[in-house]
Amino acid sequence: MEFSCTMPKVIFGNGRIHELSNHAKGLGKKAFLALDPFLATTGFREEIESMLDSAGLKYFTFSDIQPNPSCFEIDTAGESAKKEACDFVIAVGGGSAIDFGKGIAVVAGNPGKSWEYTRRKDHTPREPGDETLPLIAVPTTAGTGSETTHFSVLSNPDLKEKSTIAHERIFPRIALVDPGLTVSMPAKLTALTGIDVLAHAIESYINIRATPFSGMVGIEAIRLVGRFLTEAVANGRNMRARESMAWASTLAGVAIGHANPTLPHALGQAAGGFIHAPHGGSVAACLPEIMKISYMADLQRFGEIAVALDPAAARLPVYERAEMSVVLVERLFRDIDCSVTFGDFGLKEEDIDRVTEIAMTGYFTGISLHPKVVGEEEIKRIYRACL
Repeated sequence: MEFSCTMPKVIFGNGRIHELSNHAKGLGKKAFLALDPFLATTGFREEIESMLDSAGLKYFTFSDIQPNPSCFEIDTAGESAKKEACDFVIAVGGGSAIDFGKGIAVVAGNPGKSWEYTRRKDHTPREPGDETLPLIAVPTTAGTGSETTHFSVLSNPDLKEKSTIAHERIFPRIALVDPGLTVSMPAKLTALTGIDVLAHAIESYINIRATPFSGMVGIEAIRLVGRFLTEAVANGRNMRARESMAWASTLAGVAIGHANPTLPHALGQAAGGFIHAPHGGSVAACLPEIMKISYMADLQRFGEIAVALDPAAARLPVYERAEMSVVLVERLFRDIDCSVTFGDFGLKEEDIDRVTEIAMTGYFTGISLHPKVVGEEEIKRIYRACL
């Protein structure tokens, strides 16, 4: 029962994007506006800029943001933020745009390069200092939960790896979550980002260092995904489903911010960085297989996951209830047509040794916090099973 809770101020509700300038005025005089490149091609860019104009705020808009943002692109854009004298960041978009914005907050306010701040075994990470820029995060997908975490996932294309900056100074000051911004998401993106929400919630819940707080918000996120993801995929204009998934994403972000992801994200991120796969897809490729080998390690918690996904599972004995959690996740994958493999994204048998090494170097924390202890050979077996 010893734990602490840190999270952004959350502004949640349909239409609340129009409050952006009110919240921005308190953070600085000139914003680095990190904008998802798709949004930059729509009238939404002009809408955001008009809000800032009306508040008398200056801004520098940057939208050349790639999926799985590169540490080198962040370094270059961070120099632009310094040159433009930006003193806070507004990041609008999916997880890539928000992670990019967090990287800018670090690079623009601290010495060194962004990769030097990532948490890895092969170097001692730099720590962001007091001059790290404050950040407002505005998610336009219901998936990564980056708006409520202290994580920024970066890619290093030279190494073909991903790693994470993890520090309380990159918690957004404000998470402005407007479910209406997610309505335009296509079904496939809704499905993959929804699975990312589920993975965050499950991993934080089964984490061996889960707290009463992370468990409380994690299990609620699982319940919401089980009830509303299928409808959000099938009917994207159903606002109850969109609101519920946006709230689930926010809660799941809070959960992993307090308990950390475990094995599915460790293996998914390692493979995703190597083959440049979409984040939700790389996690979806291994989540069911990892659940199959893990539920015996914590029958109670996996059983509670099953009940959250389907209350009827409460009638089963504890062993069958835990086993049912795997069945229910696999059923959900089928219902939203989201069964993918690492092979679908280009991973090959000959890549497995290298990707395993990457996982054990860059994602050792997540591996160590998983309830089932796995070593190098077991990780390789999982990759082969998911190929």
